[in-house]
This record gives sequence, C-alpha cells and structure tokens, in this order.
Amino acid sequence: MSALWLLFCLAAPAQEASAQQLLAEIEAYDTQVALLSGQLATLEGTVAAAKADADAKITAAETAEAQVANRAGSVRALVRALYRIRRFGALRLLFGADDPVELRRRAYYLRAVIVANQARTVEYVELASQNRATAAAATAANEASFRLREQLLVQRDALDAERKRRVALLRDIQRQPGMAGQYRAEVARAQESFGQSVATREASLPVSVGGSDTASFRALRGKLRKPVSGRLVRGFGAFADSMTGARATNLGIDWAAGAGAAFVAVADGIVTRAGYVRGYGQMAMLQHGAYTTLYAHASALRVAVDQRVRAGDTLGTVGSTGLAEGDGERLHFELRYNGTPQDPAEWLAP
Repeated sequence: MSALWLLFCLAAPAQEASAQQLLAEIEAYDTQVALLSGQLATLEGTVAAAKADADAKITAAETAEAQVANRAGSVRALVRALYRIRRFGALRLLFGADDPVELRRRAYYLRAVIVANQARTVEYVELASQNRATAAAATAANEASFRLREQLLVQRDALDAERKRRVALLRDIQRQPGMAGQYRAEVARAQESFGQSVATREASLPVSVGGSDTASFRALRGKLRKPVSGRLVRGFGAFADSMTGARATNLGIDWAAGAGAAFVAVADGIVTRAGYVRGYGQMAMLQHGAYTTLYAHASALRVAVDQRVRAGDTLGTVGSTGLAEGDGERLHFELRYNGTPQDPAEWLAP
C-alpha cells in the first residue's frame, strides 16, 4: 500500500465527518434564517399597522388644529362685535339709534355665544394636544419597530452569508478525490427517506379519504399550471452529475427563479408538511387524495400544516435552502402517486 493511498484512507473518515458536520450546520443555519424570516414578516405587519395608526392620528391632530384655528377666528369676530356694542351702545341709546332692551338682549346673546365658543375651543385644543401626544408615541413605536427590523435584517444577512460560506466549503470537499460522491449520496438518502415517509403516511390513510380529490386531481393531467415562473434547469429522471460525471436521478423538476419569487399551488389541496426537511430545505407538501405535490428549497413559507389551499395560492418564496444545487435560487417540484415519483412534465400544461 502506497503512502499516498494510506494518507487518503486516513483522511477520508475525517473528510466525511467534516462533510456531515457541514451538512448539519447548513441545516441549522437554514432553520435559523427561516425563523428570522418569519419574525421579519410578522414585524413588517406590525410596522405597517403602527405607521397607519400614527398617520391617522397625525391627520386627526391636524384636523383638530384647523378646527381650533377656525374657532379662534370666530371667537375673535364675536369679541370685536361685543366690544363695538359696549363701546358705542351708550351713544346709540342717547341718540335713540337702538332699543335698549334689544341692545341688552343682543349683548347677552353674544356673551353666551362667546362663552360657548371659548369652551369648545378649549376642547379642541385639548383634543389636538392629545392627538399630537398619541401620534408622537405612535411614531416613536414605529421607529422602534423599524430599528428592530433592521437588527433582524442584519442578523439574517449574517446567517445567510455564513451559510453560503459553509456551502462553498462543502463544494470544495465534494471536489476532493473520494468525496465527490458523498454529496450525491446524501441527496439520494434524503430523497429515499422522505419518499418512504410519504408512502408510509399515504398507506395509513383510509381508502375512503381523498377519493374524490384523487379523481379531481387525475383529471388535471396535462393541465396543471406551473408552480413558478422561471427557467427550467433540470428535468425528471436520470442525468449526469456535473461534479462527478456519474449518473444520478432527479425525482422532480427544477426551475431557476429570482430571489424572493413566489411559487404557488398547482391544484387545490391540503398542506401536510410545511417546514425544514433534510436535503429539501424549507419545503411545502400538498395532499390531493392519493397524489402529493412537493415544493422545495424555499426561502420562506406562507402556509401551515392542515391549511386548505386553492390552485394559484402562494405557498412561499423561492430560495436555496437544503442541498440545493447551483449558485442561485431554484424551486424543486415533485409529483408523487402513492409515494411514487411521477414525471411532472406529463402533468403540466404546455
């Protein structure tokens, strides 16, 4: 045995352990990024609601201030009118220009109007002050939410950068002699394990469950909408591994799409899985009677288990989680009948 071969034999277990460790770390980082993405989505809704509330309060405060200004103007006009009556009323009485009773009545009326307007003005001033205080508090809360959102974005970007670095390290390990097939084997194991779990689940379902759904879905053969708008990068079945040249099998179809592009349900169904699955990354699975559709490598999911969805409903956004190949974002789509993979191309509309 040559020294080089001995060195390789000794290094191979360490390399394999390193690859397995990186796979586990990639999974952990994917999970953390998905958690942060969910928190961001919730926070963004809170920020939007807080901003709308602050804007409404600011508008109300401005309206109240305008009413205060108008009320103050009318009060000033009334004060001037009363002043003129009091200032020139005696002379008018002397010259008999006005009836004294009528003049006193008018003076009393004007005083009452002024008092009422002054009270209303005070109310508007208080309302404007309260609205301003509330709007300021809402704006401060809004700014705090934005700061928290920025912090989460920084954390998510840092995690994503770390994950990409580890993926790059894994790619280097794959290119080493004797290690190139390990990644492919890991993908195959993930597919086999998941396929077995799907078949076991479907075998446990009562025969009566999903009968009409099965027939309805079968009637859509050749008519299903595509789950995403993108470029087809790998079809169903056997292909040559770009790293090893060895033959491998794709159990679905892969599309390359822009980061954050939405993917949708191809048909009505019930969500039976929504979360991280080793190899597949963030993925959603829908049940259509005896048929299932699978959407993998998502950056974020917008559905939950047991949720019923309609064809065209958004399930999530395209990403590169799990053991996604290539440098960009892609959607991996599978269609299975009783757990057995089918060629999606035969089901999708032209």
